[in-house]
Amino acid sequence: MPDLALYKITLLNEFETREDEWTFGHFEQRLTQIRPATNYQDAKGIIIAAHQAGNWPNTVKRYLLTNFKAFGNVSSEFNDTFSQVVSGMSAHERAPWGLT
Repeated sequence: MPDLALYKITLLNEFETREDEWTFGHFEQRLTQIRPATNYQDAKGIIIAAHQAGNWPNTVKRYLLTNFKAFGNVSSEFNDTFSQVVSGMSAHERAPWGLT
């Protein structure tokens, strides 16, 4: 499990328990509120580390799916993680996101 700084764990825990329709943009915005010197590239690293840790599955999934929905693909850094997340979803879960 990768070592994560406390601010990253706090951020991931916050989004894991959210029940609203948040997007990757909300996650990135909240990150910059918590840690002003960060940006979307830092968010990518946090999501990948969270997936590798095997924790925060809802946060990882929603971040990736909302990113995919906005752009029609995910950044190359996310290819493996996205494939793993999508392969764990049923066809019914994939349909609203435009995934077959």
